[in-house]
Amino acid sequence: MNRKEQNTLMDRHNKIMAAILTRFRNMVAAAAEPLPDAAIIPQAALNAMTMESEASALIKEVENLLALTREIKQLWIVGPLRKPGNADEKNREKELDEKAHIVSKLHGNLVELQYEIARKRSVAQQALAEQNAEANKNAEPQTQHGNQGGSA
Repeated sequence: MNRKEQNTLMDRHNKIMAAILTRFRNMVAAAAEPLPDAAIIPQAALNAMTMESEASALIKEVENLLALTREIKQLWIVGPLRKPGNADEKNREKELDEKAHIVSKLHGNLVELQYEIARKRSVAQQALAEQNAEANKNAEPQTQHGNQGGSA
């Protein structure tokens, strides 16, 4: 959230708090206003009506304050909404694309290395199998000679 948004939220908060205090002051003033001796009933009715309207307005201002606190909590938890095409959004997308490209290259290198390791293992196993086959061929004539020599 930038400074302008913070100032706007603070301004809204300050205006709502000022309205709450004004409504409360008007309500208390209407309740505490002395009644004249001549027209007690009309003045009391006017004060009661003023107190009711100020109480209703006070409730509305408190609801506005609650709505503002919900908005602040939402901005705090979720974060502010970004406008499409915003410079920050473009930079962020560019950065994400660069990182995705790097990850793609790393994945390609990993697959290539795995293929290379598998190929080298295959070549090594094939060479080992050939050595074992060669050793077995060399060992067979000796056992045949050994069998022939033992029967003579």
